[in-house]
Amino acid sequence: MEGTGYMSSITPLHVYRHELETLLKHEIDRLMEAMSLGHIENHAEYRYLAGKIAGLRLAEEYLLEAERIYKERVL
Repeated sequence: MEGTGYMSSITPLHVYRHELETLLKHEIDRLMEAMSLGHIENHAEYRYLAGKIAGLRLAEEYLLEAERIYKERVL
């Protein structure tokens, strides 16, 4: 693909974003699976896991917002 510009457009920031998104999605899926399979012993644990999932989803939103702000300022 040399000369196409495709590989040169992948930056460390793109790789970082991809890896962070992958980690967040994997952890959300893992927590949701634990909840759906009934691996919860009480309501407090359910609330704790639901809160973790909400926090991870918020982190995903912040990631997208930070990228948008970065593009506006730098590009």
